[in-house]
Amino acid sequence: MKTISNCTTIEVGIKICREEEGKEICFQQAQYEMVCGIVAIEKCVFNKIVKGKRCDYLFLFDKNKQHYKYLQNKFSPAYYVELKGIELVEACEQLLNSIEKTIGQIKDFEINALVVSSRRFVPKYDNNEAYRELKRIIRKNVQFEITPHTINL
Repeated sequence: MKTISNCTTIEVGIKICREEEGKEICFQQAQYEMVCGIVAIEKCVFNKIVKGKRCDYLFLFDKNKQHYKYLQNKFSPAYYVELKGIELVEACEQLLNSIEKTIGQIKDFEINALVVSSRRFVPKYDNNEAYRELKRIIRKNVQFEITPHTINL
């Protein structure tokens, strides 16, 4: 397993997107350019590991690296993202595994988890063990969104 810092690429812009198999996630800030560290979790951090579930990306918005002070929160936001078809239970397992194995490397970030899916209806997941554990770690709800999805920072 590689470290997050070894797999991070920096991107600057008012809109930062990633797409995979027709699913897309975008982060945008209408007034300011964002500085985002993008980590390919599956294709870099866990690249040589055959077993284990892992999510697609981690987006790091370190408020200390921003050119403008648009992030007024106490912590910098971090978004673990899984771009998924319809297997939302598996997506929760992928996010949970990725967060558990890498969260120690991003201690100063507020952790968010997001599944971008092509599924039109998102059933209630409170009875799913991976979902409950994921909620406990990030201390809030996991976001399930229909693709394409844009988050305004």
